[in-house]
Amino acid sequence: MVTNYQESIGSTCNNHEKLQQSLPIQEELPDAFASTNDRPFRSDRGSKGKGGFGLRVFSPRRLWFHTFGIAIACLLATNLTGCTTVSNYLGFWQKQRELKKEFQEKPSVQALRELRPEDSYLLVGPVTMNEEYRKPILVVAVTDRFKKREVVATRILQPPVQFYQAYLPEGDYDLYFFADLDGNGYFEAHEMIGRTSGKSIILTANAVKDGLTVEGPPFTLNLANPGSTDLPIKVEAKTHPYIFSSLDDPFFDDKYGTMGLWDPKAFMAHTQRFLFSLQEFDPDKTMVLFVHGVDGTPRNFKYLVDGLDKNRFQPWFYYYPSGVPLQKVGSLLADLMSIGTTTTYFQVKRLIVVAHSMGGLVALSGLNELCQNGTPPYLKGYISFNSPYGGVKGAQKGIENAPAVVHSWRDVAPQSTFLERLYEGKATASIPFYLFFGYETGESSDGTITLQSQLEPRIHFNAYKSYGFNTTHVGILNSDSARQTFYRTLDTLTKKP
Repeated sequence: MVTNYQESIGSTCNNHEKLQQSLPIQEELPDAFASTNDRPFRSDRGSKGKGGFGLRVFSPRRLWFHTFGIAIACLLATNLTGCTTVSNYLGFWQKQRELKKEFQEKPSVQALRELRPEDSYLLVGPVTMNEEYRKPILVVAVTDRFKKREVVATRILQPPVQFYQAYLPEGDYDLYFFADLDGNGYFEAHEMIGRTSGKSIILTANAVKDGLTVEGPPFTLNLANPGSTDLPIKVEAKTHPYIFSSLDDPFFDDKYGTMGLWDPKAFMAHTQRFLFSLQEFDPDKTMVLFVHGVDGTPRNFKYLVDGLDKNRFQPWFYYYPSGVPLQKVGSLLADLMSIGTTTTYFQVKRLIVVAHSMGGLVALSGLNELCQNGTPPYLKGYISFNSPYGGVKGAQKGIENAPAVVHSWRDVAPQSTFLERLYEGKATASIPFYLFFGYETGESSDGTITLQSQLEPRIHFNAYKSYGFNTTHVGILNSDSARQTFYRTLDTLTKKP
């Protein structure tokens, strides 16, 4: 799996059996298309005749395959092809239908959060403890909106715990905190070390400061005198490391990039955090922060990372679900990049951001936010590879015609609100910006993203330098000439004046 909008269809469905296996429903029609007594469905397209008045008549089963055809056409339009992708999309479509049905029958805030992630926000607040504790903490968000004491979100906070986070829709919430005090490997109801006191926390869109974050109240956690709750809490107390010895670790497997596109909730359960590294943080080295693209993982940068001078540069990776609204993950990236000014553990002296494909949109969104009130002194530069700054035309077709839409498609469609906001930002004019683009001989694209989109004037004209390479969309990350140019650019950005 690669961070790109188009996998060559090369390995196409070779027979009808494979196509049938990719369908989420084979014998029974989806509920949305079922009709009493198998009544026909009329389309407004087709020839005059048996259907009358120029209407084409479909049976419900034929309607299912007609709609399936539209879905496949949308995937082709958005340059997402191949049997595996078709199967993933159909699974996504089926899950969206099931969630809508579940919400209609038994509404819950959990289902609402999955159906409309664009209307959820990150509640963040400071945490202090009455004694030193270097183990994970569990935070649980609870509401009474649809049913009494619904557990909406659980998140394991990894040490050192300085902040809590919970991704929630608008509403009133109580937070509960737990520690595995008896060491049995689980957070349990009798190990409550803190909770909301007094009034519930009210989360509203009006309180959002950056399109994502809402400031929550501070909590002091009492490890010496734990309490108990009747909430049904029993969560495995896993420690999720942020340091890995290699990008070959299974944690960065391509399947998780695919998961991040089609099932962001499962992806975040896998990662539990967003920043990862190959070494302990070293403030004396330049932090190079890599941002992958759609369907991608940090492993996509392996060739570039392997040749880095590790005595001078320290690679870090923003590992995020690429199916969520890009403004959300851009705002989160901005918060993470500003961490050097808000914590004592990470004191960043020099930071360079490197992004590929859609990751360039995410990175630039975060940089624009970070530079709103001036450029941080530690921010030394931004380098992007083959990013669709002008958008992807096929995404608009997917939005208009697909039966279920991946949220990030809306942001990469040309002239989207997200892109228009991106052009208004100050980052590319405020920091050294190097634009790498790719093309194939005789073509006006890198095989995935057009040159027109990669070289969108409102972004391109702010680049300090631009470099073009005769290579494909993904091939640029494995190109020796691009790699050597990248290393020279890093040297330039870190030269002492």
